[in-house]
Amino acid sequence: MQYLVAGTNKMNKNEFLSLIKSRGAKIFAPGESSAINLANTNLQNIRAAMLPGFMQDFYTTCFGISLGSACIFGPTEIKRETKYPLPSITKINNDMVGNKNLFGKTVFGRNDLFWFAFDTFGNCYMLDNLTLSVLRKYDDPYRAMLDCLIVGKL
Repeated sequence: MQYLVAGTNKMNKNEFLSLIKSRGAKIFAPGESSAINLANTNLQNIRAAMLPGFMQDFYTTCFGISLGSACIFGPTEIKRETKYPLPSITKINNDMVGNKNLFGKTVFGRNDLFWFAFDTFGNCYMLDNLTLSVLRKYDDPYRAMLDCLIVGKL
């Protein structure tokens, strides 16, 4: 993983999934491909950012990930071994409609400390857990996903 040492190369989907799986993450199998289109339509209806290419590609491989208290939301709700299901990306964002700090963004993941979102251009952001203000901007979406999940396991 030269990426993790040098920090100059972008991670691809397969490298990300391999790394996060080796850390003990639960990767949920993909469901119907129509769920991705439905999630996109629902996000558009609430005026959130639609799924960028990297997220649509990610959802063709898995419909969500959980690691400890952290998760990446999928296009549909996911039943888990725990008492609580993993809500869909649409449900999470529908619950947050109206927050001015989320204008033009869609939340895709969370851990105990931060929320993670993307905008209409596919840029990813780490957001404050309480105010949802931007703390960090990422140029690599898989690095944002990695940061989201790793904190949940610390």
